[in-house]
Amino acid sequence: MLAHLALLAVLVFSLDWSPAPSVARKPAPIQAVAIDARKLDAEVERKKKLEETRQLEKKRAEQAELKREQEKKQQVERQRKAELKKKAEAEKKRKVEAQRKKAEADKLLKAEAEKKREAEATRKKAEAEKARKAEEARKVEEARKAEEARKAAEAEKQRKAEEARKKAAAESEMRERLAAEQERLRAQRDSAMQRMIDEYGLYIKERVQRSWIRPAGSNASLSCIVNVRLIPGGEVVDVKIVRSSGNGAFDRSVEAAVFKASPLPVPPDPEVMEKFRSITFEFNPDS
Repeated sequence: MLAHLALLAVLVFSLDWSPAPSVARKPAPIQAVAIDARKLDAEVERKKKLEETRQLEKKRAEQAELKREQEKKQQVERQRKAELKKKAEAEKKRKVEAQRKKAEADKLLKAEAEKKREAEATRKKAEAEKARKAEEARKVEEARKAEEARKAAEAEKQRKAEEARKKAAAESEMRERLAAEQERLRAQRDSAMQRMIDEYGLYIKERVQRSWIRPAGSNASLSCIVNVRLIPGGEVVDVKIVRSSGNGAFDRSVEAAVFKASPLPVPPDPEVMEKFRSITFEFNPDS
């Protein structure tokens, strides 16, 4: 039955179903075709086998193609894996080489850093030693200068002390000499003043005596001590009997003689004159 249907399908698809041209052509009369069922089955069987063969070959071709594609893919995959492996090995080798170079560079850097550290440590040590020696030298220099300054200060102190001692001695000597000179001058002045006082005292006594008038009946041996106050120029401002003669008339005659003798002679030296502001002397007409 299936064979018949297949044959029928072949016949249907093999017939020309295109529409006929519209020219006046009359359709051919349908002729009945007698089909041998056995031939039809044989043809169907043959075509079936051909189709099966074709399908089998197609399938084999497809499998072969698929196999080729798979082999090609496998080859490509193998090549890709080989390439990847090669690249991985190259990358590994590169990394190993890079690590080696890095290790060598790190080693060199480490050695260089160690050298720098050693050089820096040596430099710092040398600088520290230099600084220590400089500090020691500075301290020694400072100590030397301090000692020199101390000695200089001590010498200056001693010099000043010696100068002060000499100056004090000189000043003391000068003061002594000045005091001695002043004393000499004072003694000389006092002596001169005393001579002048004595001299003018005699002048005053003589002036008073020349002005004195002996009272009648007075004893020749009478005397008194009289105090006379003078002003510059010798004018008498006051007369007092300090020690009476015992004879009132005699005493009054002496007072009258003093006033009469005014102004009394006085020294021109103001300092000596100060001694004559108030003078006391003994009046003895017969001395």
